[in-house]
Amino acid sequence: MADDWQNIPEDEGLTLGPEDALEREIARSKALKVERLQLRDRVEKLAREVAALTAENHQLKTRLDHPPAKIEKSAPQDSTIPTGPMFPARWAFYLLAFNLTALGLLLFFLVEK
Repeated sequence: MADDWQNIPEDEGLTLGPEDALEREIARSKALKVERLQLRDRVEKLAREVAALTAENHQLKTRLDHPPAKIEKSAPQDSTIPTGPMFPARWAFYLLAFNLTALGLLLFFLVEK
């Protein structure tokens, strides 16, 4: 009953004739058909997406169940790559001294306030 009050078949106090009511129903029917087709397309798209994700999930499970053979490392082709440390050990001491000095200065200015 409340639905009857929301879908009043009158515009600005004029009662619609049968032709106008029929046109309104046809327009409503077309809108519902368009919406139904859009929903059908969306459902098909989601079904394809689900199928693709299911196939990918199956592939990943297969990979987990059967890991590939262990690949052995081969010797590097270019022997000019250094294998030692990137920085000498004395850089660590310089960095430590710098950080401790900066910390001391910060604490000194903090206490001075």
